[in-house]
Amino acid sequence: MNDKKLVGILIFLLIIFLILNIIFLALKIVNEFFFWIVLIIIGLFAYKVLPKMKLKKR
Repeated sequence: MNDKKLVGILIFLLIIFLILNIIFLALKIVNEFFFWIVLIIIGLFAYKVLPKMKLKKR
């Protein structure tokens, strides 16, 4: 159940990333700026999710 939820979240994030990537490529807006925003979002997501995963494993 937990694994399915995690896979669902990853697929959801991948779809969002692909859609945003297509939009940004179409508009030709500063890709480097977008890249850093994505890194920050992934970092924050990992920071919130990983501690919870470690607690569940214990």
